Amino acid sequence: MRRVSKTSPRSSIYNANVYGLETKDIWTCLTCGLCPQECPQQVDFLNFIKEERAGGQPLDVAHLGVFTELAELSSRLDGNVPAKSESKYGFFPGCVDSLGLFLHDVKTDFGEITTSSLKLLDKVGIKPQLMQMKCCGHDMLWQGKNDVFDRLKDHNKKYIKDSGIDTLITSCAECCRTFSKDYDLRIKVVHTSELLDKLGLNINADVTYHDPCRLGRHMGVYDAPRKALTANGAKIKEMDHSKENALCCGVSSFMNCNEQTKALRIARMDEAAATGAKTLITTCSKCLAHFNCLKTEKDAAKKYDLDVVDLTVFLARQLDGRK
Repeated sequence: MRRVSKTSPRSSIYNANVYGLETKDIWTCLTCGLCPQECPQQVDFLNFIKEERAGGQPLDVAHLGVFTELAELSSRLDGNVPAKSESKYGFFPGCVDSLGLFLHDVKTDFGEITTSSLKLLDKVGIKPQLMQMKCCGHDMLWQGKNDVFDRLKDHNKKYIKDSGIDTLITSCAECCRTFSKDYDLRIKVVHTSELLDKLGLNINADVTYHDPCRLGRHMGVYDAPRKALTANGAKIKEMDHSKENALCCGVSSFMNCNEQTKALRIARMDEAAATGAKTLITTCSKCLAHFNCLKTEKDAAKKYDLDVVDLTVFLARQLDGRK
């Protein structure tokens, strides 16, 4: 955010702990993970933001708050129970159905992430249970709605226990982060990208890869998505900022979709276009949505003449023989 606004993490901490004040920086922060990574005092800035937001009211919730309302409603309704299955693997697709329902203007088939993931997992010999859980609660936690998050977590933890799985696979960077760090699960949590380096594909394409904040700086998963691409023949053309220094897509937890965060999106897409690659690959549905949203604006499609796709979708299309 310091690239596009007068924001000060240090002042936010000082005002909160010395004066007991809440500054707007608490809510405009993207929680991208750069601050704790660079802080010489090793301040856990992400946890600070999360604690300060608890019980508060976000300044701006994108898409008229529809996704927040869906999560709130879901947390109060009865949920599914696991179907009987012998598989010790479970696959959770995240909220792709909701994204597809309400973000149709970005011209992205979010459901293809699920079908692609299952197809690729089958290719490497994994036949998982399809986990029909509620939303992981990522956005609720970072919007300060801890009561909603706790209800979602309680249901999902029981669902996971009753399913009998010992490994939970997800294709969503935010789900991976939430299940790994905020659920205290006693099972292994794996991102799909960590299982796709042995597909045996022979891809002949130059691509560039965008590290989502949640999978990258939050989880430290940088190499697996790249290995999934290079081991299957693709050549990666890195952007000026990559891995732990990657720029954020500009929108976090469906908050603060505005001109400032749009400037961050433009900066990242400019870097992607400068690589000369024709495909921008990521592993986060929100990054996918917001980069493709930018492409729908006037003259943007011509300026950013590259496909923006999820890693699983890109690989599954190669598996099918499609370009």
